[in-house]
Amino acid sequence: MSRSGPAAVKTIPLGSSVARLFLIVPLLCAATWGWFSARWYLANVISEVVTTADSPNVDLARMAARWGPEDPFTHWCLGVVTQTQFSATNAQATVQQFEFAVRLSPNDFRYWDELGRALEVSGNPDGAEKALRRSVDLAPNYYYPRWHLGNLLLREGKFEEAFSDLFRAAAANDELWPQVFNLAWQAYDQDVDRIANDACKQPSVRAMFSIYLVGVKKYADAVRLWKTLSPWDRSQLVSRGLELRNALIAAKQFRGALDITRDVEPNASGISDPEKLVNGGFESALALPTSQFFGWTIGTTGQAQMSIDGSGHNSGHSLKIVFNAPNKLDRLNVLQTIVVQPNTQYHLEYFVRTEKLNSASPPVVMVVDAGDGNPLAVSEAASPGTNDWKKISFDFTTKNSDGITMVIGRLPCSVGDICPLFGTAWYDDFVFQRSGVARTNGREAR
Repeated sequence: MSRSGPAAVKTIPLGSSVARLFLIVPLLCAATWGWFSARWYLANVISEVVTTADSPNVDLARMAARWGPEDPFTHWCLGVVTQTQFSATNAQATVQQFEFAVRLSPNDFRYWDELGRALEVSGNPDGAEKALRRSVDLAPNYYYPRWHLGNLLLREGKFEEAFSDLFRAAAANDELWPQVFNLAWQAYDQDVDRIANDACKQPSVRAMFSIYLVGVKKYADAVRLWKTLSPWDRSQLVSRGLELRNALIAAKQFRGALDITRDVEPNASGISDPEKLVNGGFESALALPTSQFFGWTIGTTGQAQMSIDGSGHNSGHSLKIVFNAPNKLDRLNVLQTIVVQPNTQYHLEYFVRTEKLNSASPPVVMVVDAGDGNPLAVSEAASPGTNDWKKISFDFTTKNSDGITMVIGRLPCSVGDICPLFGTAWYDDFVFQRSGVARTNGREAR
């Protein structure tokens, strides 16, 4: 019985060396391609490890560049590692490696950026500028090519060009703005107007520079520069205006903060003028709770419930406070900050009535220096029990700050930590003015 293989199996005779060669060549090509691919991959891995290691190894970086001579990444890594060992020779070697990277990958902005910075270090600012401009052209929306170009131009004394790029870099990365303004502050010898006119032409940049000026204690210049913006620009930059206002408040510059507040608050009628207490009779509409830095801040709690009542001292309205504090109640959330003249004497008066008010420490009106928080004056306390409207007034002198805060509050009890407060009090017709100013038919007269 004869045996034979499956019909589908074909046997190819290798009777000649030529036939064998046709099979060996593809195997050799595959092996060669695999070897070069492996070397390329290993070179790439080694380069990445070398640049991220704590102690860069130049020899390994050079080996990686030899194994991957057509890989721009290996040359870039070798340039980075060489750059860490600064010397005149290494500076040139660094430039050479970055030039290899640029030649192998001419459209990668990162390599142009590195080349530009290396060229400046090596003493070739013209070449550096060309390389960095190429990097910016390739990646116009990335911040750090413009940042590096702007710094180079600044060192070359090309201020207008420099800040054009520096501002665009900061626009793409807000964290750069303080550094940009620091550079401008130094480059222009702290000349506010030169910086504003030469470098801060855009309204948004000028607004941010105004905020920066508060940080360097140029308060009047900060407000003045903000005011150079058109009303339309100020209306479009409300968030920056609020930042400026808050920066001035934090710096205890209340007159300047009040000036800015008028540009950024939607309801300017609820904001006081300098040396004026706004809405002292509670006749203007006031929805509680409310919070305005240069107007009433009134908040209600379970221990001190606030409302605008329809019965006032001279008809009209008044502020009603219902106290229900069985435990300690140190602070009431009723206050108003007023811009004043430093070292000036003022007069404050108001009316208060009470109903079943019971406490060892009834409420008082305090005037506090808004600059340091120290008290300037304290009124007599509201009368315990039930009492009709009573006028309370007192005089005080401001100190060095241009702001005070009037607060309805309490003094500490003389005995014990727990000091209950129950009952109701109404407040109305607050009047604040300089001492020696008489009131005639609701108007001030000297």
